[in-house]
Amino acid sequence: MIRVTAGDALHLYGNVGRGSYSVRLCIRMDENIDGKLLANALKNTEKRYPYLCVRLMKNDTEYYYEENDNPVCLFNTSEQITLNAAETNYHVWAVCYKNDYIYLDFFHGICDGTGMYYVLSTLLYYYLSERYGHISHEGIRTLDDPIEEGEYLDPVDTLPEVDLSQMPQSLNRFNPAFSIVKDGKMTIIDKPVVRDVIIPEKELLKFTSANDASPGTFIAVLVARAIDKLNPEREKDIIGSYIVNGRPMLGKSCTHHNCVNTTILKYSDKLKKMPLDRQCTAYRGMTFLQSDAENVQKIMTFSSSRSKMIMKMPDLKGKREAFSQMIDGGRLFFTYMVSYVGQWKYVDIAAHIREFWTHVPVANGFLTEIAAVNGNIFLSIHQNFGEDIYYKSLLKELEDNGIPYTERAVIINDIAGFAEP
Repeated sequence: MIRVTAGDALHLYGNVGRGSYSVRLCIRMDENIDGKLLANALKNTEKRYPYLCVRLMKNDTEYYYEENDNPVCLFNTSEQITLNAAETNYHVWAVCYKNDYIYLDFFHGICDGTGMYYVLSTLLYYYLSERYGHISHEGIRTLDDPIEEGEYLDPVDTLPEVDLSQMPQSLNRFNPAFSIVKDGKMTIIDKPVVRDVIIPEKELLKFTSANDASPGTFIAVLVARAIDKLNPEREKDIIGSYIVNGRPMLGKSCTHHNCVNTTILKYSDKLKKMPLDRQCTAYRGMTFLQSDAENVQKIMTFSSSRSKMIMKMPDLKGKREAFSQMIDGGRLFFTYMVSYVGQWKYVDIAAHIREFWTHVPVANGFLTEIAAVNGNIFLSIHQNFGEDIYYKSLLKELEDNGIPYTERAVIINDIAGFAEP
């Protein structure tokens, strides 16, 4: 039995059985995929990550993992699959391919984006090195490297348990934020939509450098402006959630587990009156201050203690209900979300990547995932409502600031299903 960790508990217990909770990394390569070479690459990749070759199980008291000796599955399809099910040998991840695309489908309850990037880099390294010859593996985990303990241990587990009643009230964050669906009166749809948009990195960086912003905080500012222009008179604040990797602040860079923190970006009336460059500076400052190691450690210690407290409940049902309430309650505090894992670091691999899309569960009504590779920025804009006015408002922000873009696709969210054990 492999127990669920404190860093993963909220993601797993709060989402399993309540819809798909997986991520699809969609990588468009420079040539059609050779299925035999990809199958060989997958075999090497699963050997390198034995701690991720597991099946999710449950009993009356908890979810847990068991080692899974069956091969991780490879499918020649772009269609949705179901993880933790017979079709995927009950694994929590799988690989698909179609034409020139490789898709890595991964259960978000065991890995965050950084953890998935580790696996993806290994897969692409083995595939490309067999197809084209020498590919640098600097920084990439291969079978030649020992498996370090820090890869599979969860640093959130080691944070001290504190008395939650003594934690400062400031950790309870803000009042409910403006809701695009509820307050903006949008129409909820059964099947969330993803719109993929390409921005030339050179053009975006030219603008972000001039406006004291990173790609992530810049997009966060533009989303806030787009929402505000459709709702200039509001009783609630527009509050963004910008996802930050917590590994550096905990001094644990290797773990695959969910290790993220949320930066709160409030689009206040004072901020609204500022020019765009000042807004960018303010958002970057908010991100910098909230990403301070001491602050992140404090927030994550609180979250860890809360998860550990819930995990002590005697039955599975109680744990699920408690974590689900936390997930649902958390959604009230944010109007939109932006997530950016960061620039793809592996140059030899990047040279063969034409597009890189990140499709995720719609944890919030309006969510933008950002990827950057081979000279382009890739925005995957998710929404769970039917109207496209917020998407168009965001595109207008790009246009008004002279930033070129290409609308690549509009699809029903294609993330894998996840079968409850």
